[in-house]
Amino acid sequence: MSTIDIAEPIQERFDALRGDWKSRTHHLSNVAQIALVSSYQQIIGMGPQALPLILAELQQQTDHWFWALEAITGENPVPKVDAGNMAASAATWIAWGKSNGYLK
Repeated sequence: MSTIDIAEPIQERFDALRGDWKSRTHHLSNVAQIALVSSYQQIIGMGPQALPLILAELQQQTDHWFWALEAITGENPVPKVDAGNMAASAATWIAWGKSNGYLK
């Protein structure tokens, strides 16, 4: 894998990492394995600047972004009753993103 230039725009970097992550995990069902892929970890390493991009992805398509969101924010707004429910978790995180200024 090539190194990523620090000056590379955030959206481009995120898109490249997201594409790599999706191509490496499309056949996996274990969330831990999905979240431990290097490109996913690099997205987490982008920190708060990745939040609007991740949340926008969730608005388009529900996917396993919850580990990254929790790792970056230190929060988990999803009620225990909705744990494991991807649609409900996505809706909760999207609402969280709107109320915290990461989404319009």
